Amino acid sequence: MKIDKIVNEIAQENTYILSNSTFSLLIDPGSQPDKIIEKLKEINKPLAAILLTHAHFDHIMGLDTIKESHPQALVLLHESEKDWLTHPELNASTLMMGEPVTCKTTVDEYYTCNTPYNFSGLEFSVRPTPGHSPGGVSFVFKQEGIVFSGDALFSVSIGRTDLVGGNHEQLLQSIKQELFSLPDDCIVYPGHGPSTTIGKEKLYNPFF
Repeated sequence: MKIDKIVNEIAQENTYILSNSTFSLLIDPGSQPDKIIEKLKEINKPLAAILLTHAHFDHIMGLDTIKESHPQALVLLHESEKDWLTHPELNASTLMMGEPVTCKTTVDEYYTCNTPYNFSGLEFSVRPTPGHSPGGVSFVFKQEGIVFSGDALFSVSIGRTDLVGGNHEQLLQSIKQELFSLPDDCIVYPGHGPSTTIGKEKLYNPFF
């Protein structure tokens, strides 16, 4: 599996494109959809799905544009945030940007956590990691030894918990239970900032 990372402009949010010889997956369509679409063209593999780790504005700003250019791609989200795509007061866009972000794209499927998914050989499971937001999830690719942690766990930091639905204690528990139970050499690809490993975060993350 190949991993391409795109750092978007509005909040330095990370978009990831995962691809094999057959298909691609996109994690968190950020604020520069044209940049993301160019990378998808370069990869030149059909986009099977758009996976949302959560629905804060910076992680969904490119959703409509990318869905329009790749209408076959399924959109997946946690059901706890089913209303966030259309409600700026929930996705924090009005608060953080001073203007609303809404999406006309509808969700095709809500995640079933701790259940395996397989998109033409791109295999992963979804772990619930709420706390930054109520429907936050992480994607574990066990075979590759990697996890996409959204805005739950960062390199020597964690997600903020002062937005709608945030809960600091819940986030700490989510990370301990769902992420720190992964192998120490598991590589963490977060929603912002550089990659890290589970072992490094156990040792050096000041929140633990």
